[in-house]
Amino acid sequence: MVLRAQRWVNSTYGSVAGYNRCAEDGQTGWNTIFSLTRALQHELGITALSDNFGPTTYARLTAYGPVGVGSANMNMRKIAEAALYCKGYNGGVIDGAFDVGATQIGLTSLVRDMGLPLTGAVTDVTPKVFKSLLNMDAFVMTAGGKEPVRVCQQWLNGTYLGRGQFFIGPTDGHFSRAVQVALVYAIQYQLGMTDGQVTGYIGPGTKTGLQTQALVGEGSQDTGARHWVRLFQCALAFNNYGNRWGEGGGTFTADMARIVKVFQRFCMLPETGRGDYQTWMSLLVSTGDPERRGRAIDCMIPLNSATIKTVKDHGYEIAGRYLNGGTNKVLTHSEIALITDNGMSFFPLYQEWGDGLQHFNYDQGRSDGAAACSAARGFGIPYGTTIYFSVDFDAQDHEITSAILPHFRGVRDAVAADGNQYAVGVYGCRNVCLRLESAGLAGRSFVSGMSTGYSGNLGFPLPGNWAFDQIKNTVLAPGTPGAVEIDNNIVSRRDLGVDSVTRPREMNDGFYTMLIWLEARAGQHRQAFPDRSGPELVAQFLRMRSDRFKFRGSDTVFGELDTAFIEFVRGYLGRPDDYPLRDPKYLWDSDIDHFGASFGAFLNHGIPDDVRNVNLADFGAWGGDALSILGQWYQSGLGPGEAYAFAKDRFATRADNSYMTLGDWFADVDAFVIGQQSKADPSIPLSTLFRHHYATPAAAGERFLDYYVRRFQRRADYVLLCAEHMFDDPGDAMTEIVRNGFWLDQFADAGALTPGMTSATARTAVARAFAETVVQFAYGE
Repeated sequence: MVLRAQRWVNSTYGSVAGYNRCAEDGQTGWNTIFSLTRALQHELGITALSDNFGPTTYARLTAYGPVGVGSANMNMRKIAEAALYCKGYNGGVIDGAFDVGATQIGLTSLVRDMGLPLTGAVTDVTPKVFKSLLNMDAFVMTAGGKEPVRVCQQWLNGTYLGRGQFFIGPTDGHFSRAVQVALVYAIQYQLGMTDGQVTGYIGPGTKTGLQTQALVGEGSQDTGARHWVRLFQCALAFNNYGNRWGEGGGTFTADMARIVKVFQRFCMLPETGRGDYQTWMSLLVSTGDPERRGRAIDCMIPLNSATIKTVKDHGYEIAGRYLNGGTNKVLTHSEIALITDNGMSFFPLYQEWGDGLQHFNYDQGRSDGAAACSAARGFGIPYGTTIYFSVDFDAQDHEITSAILPHFRGVRDAVAADGNQYAVGVYGCRNVCLRLESAGLAGRSFVSGMSTGYSGNLGFPLPGNWAFDQIKNTVLAPGTPGAVEIDNNIVSRRDLGVDSVTRPREMNDGFYTMLIWLEARAGQHRQAFPDRSGPELVAQFLRMRSDRFKFRGSDTVFGELDTAFIEFVRGYLGRPDDYPLRDPKYLWDSDIDHFGASFGAFLNHGIPDDVRNVNLADFGAWGGDALSILGQWYQSGLGPGEAYAFAKDRFATRADNSYMTLGDWFADVDAFVIGQQSKADPSIPLSTLFRHHYATPAAAGERFLDYYVRRFQRRADYVLLCAEHMFDDPGDAMTEIVRNGFWLDQFADAGALTPGMTSATARTAVARAFAETVVQFAYGE
């Protein structure tokens, strides 16, 4: 039917001046949409035809009115029917009939998917719906989309369609620049702005309105035309916080307040649990509230005794400085001494040009990586420090794919060739940081949030690994000898900077501090409730930081939660910031939430009497991850012969295309090794055990061999056999029940299929990939 549409529009308008023929290949794409747009413009009497459905086209169409069963112009009706097919909806036989049995059904489905209100079958295409037909927006969930986002997209369309400047947006479940703009339009309308005043961007008027009108908190409810709670729920969903509304749309519940606190903690905001001004701003714009005072600066001009006093007097603790850039920019030995002697730390930046696409490719990345390592070593910057490599322009998504990712692969390879002395970070807009984080090419992000006009900062959430967020350029103490121009940066505490080049700071000090604080809370709780050990309670709290470990049978696997302890900790004042745990051998963060869950599984189930068998401890660690990779292979549509390569690429990977990332693998191994020690002597704190195993790269490497020996008796065939049992017949009834329930929840589209019903060849291939991974890590390969 798309082919029929292409043939019809070409044959009908091929001789019209300004019409461009589309390929007759049956494939929907922009060229077909452009041809239909020019055809519509011709029918509307526009002589200067264009690919763009712009203001003139919309104005002419609005003057004409809806296109449908009552329209006199049959060609316009046919264009609408053809466009419906290009969107994937029934358009009848493209004869302009707009028949009840086909076209109206397709049009009604489209309007429903858009989220627009329905009172019956839709018989006409309104101008705004027609405009949305003639673009490539999707109105069904597309790959990777999220249902909470789609719910919000549909609500925005249905609620604000009647406003003049609001046009129908996609309902594909993806947060994007267009969705961001639509949300801001809705907020501006809610503030009382007219069609002539709304802009879709956060300006002074919108900021003032948010401060004075938009405060929402627990107990707030939308009434009538007041939609502040739903707008706030949309903003949360677009930033990957919150669940589907269900019955809670428009009501600020206690659970929503909890979710808001999680977001506020992530963004280093005051944990009010309310939709206050700073929280609104952090949800809506990459700077958040640009007037927030951060704890770090970055500056291009070296600090001296006068300017560093100004910086300290303004409460800053960390300075970002450059490893290269000549005498007017580069860090020096004397400046390092000045910074550290004043009780501050610094984080190193590397930028060799970096302000345009032409500077990014694999070879340049290798050169930059080698130069940065050499410079850092020359300064005596300690092992394990993150160096932030700059992407200082608005890289488009396709440019990130074609140039930025290869460049950072070059950086990665150069750092590896140098002995992996330093960790790789990135400075750039949100999309650059997200893409590099997803590809496993940057462990930390320095986000250029103050570049609000960058497309890479619009429609993208703050990356999960952000260390610094640059939100405003300003001059401190202007007009004084200590005046200094700086960029104000919010600090996540994922990177504490370097405070000494002779006595390196332990990279996991922050994590150990957090554990020690939790251990103290566990000691208090155990005075009244001594049934569980301190390590088990601490692990339970780590587990509950994530919703990933709340599935059917999770308490059976990981142990019943002590909810009283969880709430005790959450309500206790003075809790330290959450810090990551970085493996000193691989310079990658462990998944601490995963550790908490898997540690509980080991404490509750231990090692099977016959190590060739599996139990719920295995399922709660590597087993669930391996099953999920088998499920990923099943969903991929690849054949059994491709299952090994597919799985091998996903076990212990730095990329995020897997259910067993490198951080997950660390958690699995630590849960077993530390779990054994804790089970033997529960009085030993987790902080002590982690310090032992993470003391040096050599110590960190030994735990993988320890795991291989203690769990599988140093037998690769036992690993293979255990993985095959996990996929086919665990030999333990409860493990099989939980496993099958987990599979059904995780891969519901597989129907009643269980892991054991998949291809035996594929199961063995995935099991072999896992066994090889265990052995490779055991011997440091």
